[in-house]
Amino acid sequence: MKICYWGTYDPLYPRNRTLIDGLRKNGLEVVELNEPIWKSSRDKLARASSWWKSPGFLLRWAAAYFKLAFRLLRERNVDIIFVGYTGHFDVFAAKPLSLIKGVPLVFDTFLSLYEAFVADRAVVKPGSPKARLLFFADKYSCALADLALLDTEEHIKYFCSTFGLPAAKFRRSFVGANEDFYGARPAQRPEAPFTVLHFGTYIPLHGLKYILRAAKELEGHSDIFFRLIGSGEEYAPSLKLAGELGLKNAEFVAFKDMPVLLEEISKASICLGIFGDTEKARRVIPNKVFLALAMEKPVITGDSPAAREMLESGRDCLLCAMADPKALAAAILELKTDRALALKLARGGNATFNAHASTAKLGKELAELLAGLSRPAGKKGAL
Repeated sequence: MKICYWGTYDPLYPRNRTLIDGLRKNGLEVVELNEPIWKSSRDKLARASSWWKSPGFLLRWAAAYFKLAFRLLRERNVDIIFVGYTGHFDVFAAKPLSLIKGVPLVFDTFLSLYEAFVADRAVVKPGSPKARLLFFADKYSCALADLALLDTEEHIKYFCSTFGLPAAKFRRSFVGANEDFYGARPAQRPEAPFTVLHFGTYIPLHGLKYILRAAKELEGHSDIFFRLIGSGEEYAPSLKLAGELGLKNAEFVAFKDMPVLLEEISKASICLGIFGDTEKARRVIPNKVFLALAMEKPVITGDSPAAREMLESGRDCLLCAMADPKALAAAILELKTDRALALKLARGGNATFNAHASTAKLGKELAELLAGLSRPAGKKGAL
């Protein structure tokens, strides 16, 4: 089976690499047809609601689609056109090409632009033209695709209820991680003091304010230290809150190159997931959790319907109440004092990752889905 992974997606974004590598591990041919016009997926999301303000950018975008269309039409024996993350707008250009080719169109939806900017981050006013555009992009990018992927069943429920789309349109594909790159490493002696690590972008669903307040709860334990790596819109408010709380046991660190970040994860005593009080936080299992599980680190994350789709507290992680600093502090202290439990969770989490979210596993599940969509071998067109 030949898959054309198509669009203006970020070729280095972990989600795209995970799916591409997973499909290849399962024997599928994946041809990448990519014309990046964004600096990164983060840049693409940041500009998702204001791209029309730049005529020059619109011309570059149109030129990219022309090149992508030309490259796709030259490809022979294509079985599936696969639009990578983030491709909400790419789908509208890909759909006519899928009809010309006579092949199914698959879209890795991954998230809702409308929810990200209107509901979760509140940077776009509800009911505004921008909000309506993002709603339109979410709904009809999925409607036009023959199959749309989302990372949890809770996310699928949200798309069905919010955009009036049928559940049959969607399939779950966990975020996952590439075990060849993020796999378990030889155990390192944990740093002194006991290090609690949070890494990633500072967005509302992460619940940084609850992590910082948990640090305050534990300030009497001089051997527990919090390291927070990353940046984003919640960075300045988090730094301000840390000052107001007078935190002495937390350190803010700029984003690291991936090899350095992996070393930070490897040395950490515990890795944290998300604890925000947003609806989106209850619908996702974030990338950071999959990375930590893949690297065989003990994980604490918020107890949510999405987390329970894959994780079980006490078996492969500790789940604690969302938006509850005291609950988070108690969970951290439990793993600090019970190293046998921490080791059990690290090993159990890695086993759960390998069983449900490795590239090999996700690629196998996706290959089976795509096999059910592709054209019968005898009915391929000349294109």
